[in-house]
Amino acid sequence: MNITIFLGAGASAAENLPIQNELFSQYFKYILPQNKNAKMNKELSKFFKDLFFIDVENQDVEKINFPTFEEVLGVLDLAEQKRESFKNYKSESYNDNNTSISYIRQSLIMLTAYALNNATRDSNSYHQLLLSNLVKEDLLKDTTFISANYDIHIDNAIANLYDEKSFPVMLNYGIDFANFNLSKNSWQRPIDPMVNLYKIHGSLNWLYCPICNSITITPYEGGVMRIIENIKQAKCLNCGELTVPIIVPPTYFKNMSNVFLSTVWNKSERALRESDILVFCGYSFPEADMHIKYLLKRVQTSRLKDNLKVIVVNNHSKKKHSLREKEKNRYERFLGKDVIYTEFSFEEFADDPKKIIDLAK
Repeated sequence: MNITIFLGAGASAAENLPIQNELFSQYFKYILPQNKNAKMNKELSKFFKDLFFIDVENQDVEKINFPTFEEVLGVLDLAEQKRESFKNYKSESYNDNNTSISYIRQSLIMLTAYALNNATRDSNSYHQLLLSNLVKEDLLKDTTFISANYDIHIDNAIANLYDEKSFPVMLNYGIDFANFNLSKNSWQRPIDPMVNLYKIHGSLNWLYCPICNSITITPYEGGVMRIIENIKQAKCLNCGELTVPIIVPPTYFKNMSNVFLSTVWNKSERALRESDILVFCGYSFPEADMHIKYLLKRVQTSRLKDNLKVIVVNNHSKKKHSLREKEKNRYERFLGKDVIYTEFSFEEFADDPKKIIDLAK
């Protein structure tokens, strides 16, 4: 029995990471005050004041009704596509009085990284518990993880399982890192037995080099932060040029053209074709995620195996019944009435994954 576990933002929220609609408030409340004069922070503060009439430096951040990430990035992406501008924000910056739209967009991506990396330092106890119980039930070897999250909770939990003598299981992201060409002290190419983790929206510990088209992993740390905090440590291992993050932001116009992301998506599709059971954890099946819906529909309609059995685990104590009903309808409307929509939370799934997986039998 092959199992795929799909991790959405709700799984990370169980570890106290901010969910998408909390990223702005978390950043402007806790991170911006530490360095208000940094160029990125000054430009972001000005941007929200100019376009959304929000004064993040003087208003009570907890009471601000922030726009969603989709809305903010959506208008920027449309402006870039249409080669149009907003006042003081141009497609290209030609003088010191204008800020380029691309700079603001990159700053918003780094804002996301900052907010998540700041929270990722805390415990990842539920991800560890899930893996421990999958091992105990002898299910881990048959399980593939697909994550839509940038944080490295599940990464670190899998990597920490490795023991050369008692449990030599290696973490496999499905892509080749520049680290593989270095000494044994660096991140090693995984060999069987492996646990596959496919991060379809990128990761905080991936640094991409657009010069030589390679990717570096920074094990156990959100290396994306080096790009701002210590640029000398964010250089490509192959050619020494500066790297950029691979983080696909939450927007209607997702760009999946990066060669490494394409590989990850292809392997995710292959894993889903071979899976018997797909468990969605902490994922609300939002309207904007058409790439994921496209992937699932391709898998559903071209399988040689029996129909893929889908289980949804996305409840929590504060979730309103009306929201649950809307979410259930989204799943059933797109994937069919056979979806097993449960009342379990990610924490409960981590505590007893076999009980929930057995619902599909």
